[in-house]
Parts: sequence; structure tokens; C-alpha cells
Amino acid sequence: MDLTRQDCILTNRIIAAGPFQSLVLGTVLFVSLPLGLSAWAVVPSESLLPLTTRGYLSIDDIDTLSLNWQQTQLGQLIQDESMRPFVQDMKRQLQSKMASVRDKLGLELGDLKGIASGEIGLGFVERKNDRAALILTVDITGRKSQTDALLRQVDHELKKRGGKKSQIDASGTTFVSYDLPPQREGGIRHEALFFIKDNMLCASDNRFELEEVSRRFGNQPGNCLYEAKPYQETMRRCAKEANQLKPEIRWFVNPFGYARACRSLRRSGPRRFGKDYLKILTNQGFDAIEGMGGYVNVSPSGNYELLHRTAVYAPSQVTKPGADSFQDKYRLAMRMLEFPNGKNLIPQDWLPRKLATYRTFNINLFGAFKSFGTLFDAIAGYEEAFDGVLEGLQKDPYGPQVDVEKDLIAHLGNRVTMVTDYEVPITTKSERFLFMVEVKDEQAVHKTIEKFMKSDPNAYQREFEGKVVWEIIEADDEVPELDISISPLEPLAPADIEESQDGTEPAIPTSAVCVTDGHLLIASHYSFMKTVLARKPIDGSLVDTSDYREMNSALSRLISGPVSFRCFLRTDEAYRPTYELLRQGKMPESETLLGRILNRMLTPPEDEDEGVLRKQKIDGRELPSFEMVRRYFGPAGLIVRSEDDGWFIAGATLNKQAPQARAVITPPADQSAIR
Repeated sequence: MDLTRQDCILTNRIIAAGPFQSLVLGTVLFVSLPLGLSAWAVVPSESLLPLTTRGYLSIDDIDTLSLNWQQTQLGQLIQDESMRPFVQDMKRQLQSKMASVRDKLGLELGDLKGIASGEIGLGFVERKNDRAALILTVDITGRKSQTDALLRQVDHELKKRGGKKSQIDASGTTFVSYDLPPQREGGIRHEALFFIKDNMLCASDNRFELEEVSRRFGNQPGNCLYEAKPYQETMRRCAKEANQLKPEIRWFVNPFGYARACRSLRRSGPRRFGKDYLKILTNQGFDAIEGMGGYVNVSPSGNYELLHRTAVYAPSQVTKPGADSFQDKYRLAMRMLEFPNGKNLIPQDWLPRKLATYRTFNINLFGAFKSFGTLFDAIAGYEEAFDGVLEGLQKDPYGPQVDVEKDLIAHLGNRVTMVTDYEVPITTKSERFLFMVEVKDEQAVHKTIEKFMKSDPNAYQREFEGKVVWEIIEADDEVPELDISISPLEPLAPADIEESQDGTEPAIPTSAVCVTDGHLLIASHYSFMKTVLARKPIDGSLVDTSDYREMNSALSRLISGPVSFRCFLRTDEAYRPTYELLRQGKMPESETLLGRILNRMLTPPEDEDEGVLRKQKIDGRELPSFEMVRRYFGPAGLIVRSEDDGWFIAGATLNKQAPQARAVITPPADQSAIR
């Protein structure tokens, strides 16, 4: 697949969309580079970047990464000729949405393919009372002539923008600086600076930070990223779990520091009003999450397509003796995030096999409920707002008259499950989901739910295979027009709403609630509830399917023992609704989870605050039918272990082959067998 240098960029907001989404984007952009690079780091970028680095990405060997990527099924899909127009269009839209390294430094990471002989490192640095800085480091050992050619190209580009060139000597290092005027309305004046030292090309848009980088050569102490405790902890844990399996990609984020750094780059203009959720979450104790970082391996061995490990570091916020329990270690709403490890997280045997995704986790629901009030009050903007809601539910003569804590929360268990599926033909509302919460006292929960439903004028009691199901008809917000007819009309009865004229699907969108088999079930669609409640699942149960068993076995070799979270995705089924909407030109209207993420990324800045429905700018009309690309999407999974000061996450995507064609996956004696 021939690619121009425009195809491969890395933005100065590499993790702004969230670490996992941006990791995928960064991987796709990087691994599309042509082959032919060797990797041997001279000075690790983690030793050159400052302690205040809030976002970090490192590619150790782009040659290996590119080769491995091209061996994956997703890499093959991107190189498929039938996908070329879409891939090029998608990259162009992402590039126009996000500011690139080119905007800052006059080059793109695609330009580095001819000069990088080792690690490429990128850091996003928070600066007190100043704009965040971008720092790029490249090992150019043995590539002097290619590097000189690239710098001449950069010189031409920056001078074309009106940059004023000068040379600076600092601490024995010669810097080349370009003073650049604003390039667009609302832009600012900034510098682009470069130096070469000890076979390393270093660049930044901040003079002070680049001077500090130059002083860190020679292993001299200098408050570098490597010395940051959150960085050390996340990398140490990933290295331990990887057991000598070297990653192609490493990444790290200080989430709250990164958010602050991103804010510093906002263009000048009218002040944005609304809730300051960064401040709210910080005040509620979520800043206990000091860092998250991970290892990524592409096509490491066997039928693995992608293997990733992530450590989340959240040390105790309380130093008093005896603060051993989760509730004692953290403040306010942060205490909601207690996910106890357990042994039994296999799918319920009555779940149907035809599901797109399955997620299940343990959570201290009672503790989460008790800790939620302060967060609710902070978002509402006044104290005791949550208590007021609870009091209304208990004492309002027109309400359910339920004591939520005593009548509901106290009778719930600690396991929550969510499954998703979709209906065909694909529409913007095709995705369906169902939540399940284990209950300790089914009769008590049933009684409470009945009170809630009877107080809702849009809820109607049904019966399906001997089970009581409450169907909630979606309310019409519009005031109906007065309709005077010659002949009397009977009012629309609930029984008339249930089915359409052909007797197959509800004429009006409905959701459903049911308490049965030790679970509280809440479904987005009444029809989906009936599918799950069927006494004998059609075509068998999820737990018996070969792809689930294979994924479960693969995850068990990554993390053994009790865990707090398990996730299984059939990526072909999970991605199909979004893919079909792209083909139909209806992506901006998508209500699927993936669709909403893509819409958020592709919405122009001027429309974000106004809530304007964006126009679809990616042409999906020439995409091949989904049946032709389905073979490229294999099963994926995720597993999480809660630890004393955070969480450890491991996940994988498997190659999609016929199960009988694959080697049998058996847990190795140690994880070095994965290599």
C-alpha cells in the first residue's frame, strides 16, 4: 500500500480522546509507515523528558512494529484496495480535526521514516501558568545525511510561514530557532526549536523545555519523567506482567495533569460557561489516579492480533494508620470505584449465544451508593441535592414512596453485567443493550420495582413465559393536536401499542424491567428482554460458544486468579452497526457507543458547544459490503485485577480463523511462553 507522508501524523493531543481510543489511532498512524528502520536507542526518551510530562508515547522499533502490523488482519484490511478511498478519507478528516506536530514544528512523524534508526519519543508537558509544550526525540544513529535533508525541508517550510531563523548557544549545545507569527485567526506567536546531540534529534515548541532536555544528556540528574513515581509504578507493573516480552509501544498519562495541559492550549475567545468537570472530579477525590500507562504488542505470537497491558496507579489519599479498606483509603466519590476481585465471572447460562458484547464486573454497590451523593451535589451545584431526590422518592404522595437505600440498594448483590446486540435492518437506533444486577432478596427487589413502575404512567405490566415484565413506552414530548372526528375513536390501549401492524415489532420504542432468576434486568428494548428471557436460548448459550471459550482461555493466561472485570467482544458484530451507518451516510445520527466516539472526534470545534448535528464528511458509499470485511474482525477481550493501589488491565484481540484451524490455547507454565 503506497502512502504519502500526509498519511502518518501524530497529534499534540495524542491522548486527548482518552488513552485507549488515542492509542488505537496512534498505532494505526504509526504502523502504516513503510518498513526499513532499525531500532537501537541511544538515550531513552524517558530520561530526556521532564518530570512534568503528562502524556507520553514511545515507539522503540518502528521496523518491527510496521512488520507486525502488516501481519494482522486489521492491517491487511487497511491495505485492501477496496478500503483505500475510505482509509484515505478517514485519515484526512482526523488530520483536519486535530492539530499536528507539523503545526508546531514544521514536520510530521511520517517525515521521520528516513531518519529514525531507533526510538521515537513524544512528550506533552504541563507548564505552570503557561501553555503546554511538545517535545520530540528521535534516535538518528547512522542517519546524518538523511537528517540534514529533513532539516533543510523543515527550514524551507518554516520560512514559508514567516519564521525568523536564528541560532542559540546554551550549555554547550547549539539550537536552531524559528520565531513564527500566528498562522490563523486566534492563533499565537510561538517558537520551533531543534538541536542534534549524541545522535539524537530533539525538537520542541518551548525554548526552556528544550534547553532542559539538552542538560539531561550524559545521565545527569534533571527531574526527568523516569523519576516520576506514577511512571515508575505503571511501567514496573507492565514489565513484570509481560515477563520479558518487549513492547513495540509504551504509553503513559497523568490524566488530570493532561487535562490541565490541554486546557492551556485553548484559543483565546469568549469564556465557556457550564460545569467545570475537571474541578469537580478533582475535588471529589478522583485525582487519586495519578497515572496510567501500558505496553502494547502487535501480533506477538500465535493467533494474537493485539496484546495490551495497562497499569493504573492510584495510591491511598489517607495516611492515617489502619486505612486498609478501599473506603478508608480514598475521599468522597472516588470511593465509588471499589471493584472487588472474585472467582465467578462466567456468563450466566441463560444468556443467548448471539450477542455482540458481554461485560461483567464486581462492584461494591452499597458503598458506591453511599459515596455518590457528594458527586451528585457537586454537579447539581448545591448541597443536599441528592438527599432531596431520595426524600422525594420516599415521601412524595404521587411518587413510588420507596426508601431507595433500604428497599432497593440493600437487597442488591455486587455483580453487574451488560450485554449488547443489534437489530436488522441497521438503523441509527439498532443497537440494543441490557443491564443485569445480581440481587440477594428477589422478592424484596420485585416489590420495590413494582412500586416504581406503578407510579410511572408510561409503564405497563406484561407477562412473558411466566415472568412479570414491565414495559415502558417512550413518552412523546410533543403536545398532541386536538383531533375532532365524526365517529368516536377508542383511546389507544397498551395492548395496541405493543405490536406494529405486521405483529412483529413495537410500533413505539420501548424499554423493559424485570426481576427474575436472582437478577434485576433493565433492557433498552422490550424485544431484547424477551430474547434474553427465553427459557431455552435459541442456538445455545454464550458460555458454550467456541469463540468465547477461546477468548476466555487467552485472557486467563494473561491474568490468573480472582479478577474484578471481564469483557468479551465479537468485534465484527460490535462494529457492524457503525459500519453500515457509514455506508448509509447516517453516521452523525448514530447512537451506538462506537458511533458516538467517532462523532465526537470528527465534530468541528465550532459545532461542539452548540450541539449542532455534524454533516458526514467521510464518504462511505464505496465501502464494500460488511460480509466482505467481516473476516478481518476477530474476537477481543479484557480482564481487570484490582490491586491495593490501583488496577491492572490486560486485553487481547485474536486472529479470526475457523476454531478448528487454530492451535489449541492452553495456559503456559509461565508467561514467557507467549513470546
